[in-house]
Amino acid sequence: MAQVNGISDFLNQAGTQFKVFDMGRRIKEISAADFLSFELGESAYPLPLQQQAWLGFLVWNEDKNSELVIWFLRFPLDAAGKLTKGIRDDFVLRLLNKEGSETPQQDETNPYGFKPKQEHMASFHAKAATQLKQPASSYYEHTIDYFTGKLGFDQWEFVGFQGIADIAARLNENNNSTLITAAIEKIPPQPFEALAQCLEHEKIDTALTQAIVNVINRELEKNTIDANFISLCIRALSNTQDATQLELILNTILTSNVGSHPEVLASISGRSWLALQNETTVNLFLEALANCNEGQEFFNLVIVDLINIPGMQASILNAVKFPERSEKLSQAIGELFKTFA
Repeated sequence: MAQVNGISDFLNQAGTQFKVFDMGRRIKEISAADFLSFELGESAYPLPLQQQAWLGFLVWNEDKNSELVIWFLRFPLDAAGKLTKGIRDDFVLRLLNKEGSETPQQDETNPYGFKPKQEHMASFHAKAATQLKQPASSYYEHTIDYFTGKLGFDQWEFVGFQGIADIAARLNENNNSTLITAAIEKIPPQPFEALAQCLEHEKIDTALTQAIVNVINRELEKNTIDANFISLCIRALSNTQDATQLELILNTILTSNVGSHPEVLASISGRSWLALQNETTVNLFLEALANCNEGQEFFNLVIVDLINIPGMQASILNAVKFPERSEKLSQAIGELFKTFA
């Protein structure tokens, strides 16, 4: 192999095809051009989480009919959110030394490999199958039968998580989005939780968004609101095509009794960060964050994580300067600035 200038170059010289996905905030394909720009240090990583790039690779060789190879890698980012040449070259050198005999996950000395959560693995496999035009898993048909109500919505124990991930990844096929929309207000909390964890990676339409909003409003009317359930609903909504509906329901949640719950706040900052570009929403979010019982350290972590996302700095900084903020928020911001002094 000739001189190798990065991961893309290594895979291209090896004669393979590959796709790259973000595995951190949302399982989402990263274009080959964007990934190349990132690995060459020309641009910041678009979706950093905890100041790292969390990546999933699909690698295959069409000529040899080889098995699909999957890599899960995370790389630390510098202060500008970029990949350093030293880290990139270190990883490539490890690949060259192994001569392709092992995947990064099999190499126990590789500091960059990680194992995603099971629910992320299911969604990744579902997306991989659709991208490569492969059939869904064996759980898919049974899952469709469940969401039609044929089996009874109480018969959820027999529905495989992979089947739910498959149907979420195929919302545009076989009227699946309409099927889910009709069922989502009827299913028990357990399958709802599984579905929410899969929907967060998909662009859901207005009708499905409204159905989830209805579920949230029903929960908010209860005397005792389940904050963890609300956080799941936020995750399910987070990638909606209907930004206005998302912003409005987040405003309602943030002014409710569970608005300052850490799980709710983490779901908003980790999954629905784009809604925080709305001035009203971000101001309500910061007030709720300042009132969270997790304290100053949590406040600092969330703010730092948000301002490291490209395109979010201006919204957060404008909200921090908002003149009508509460005294409690002013104190939290003052303590935050002390950490940068």
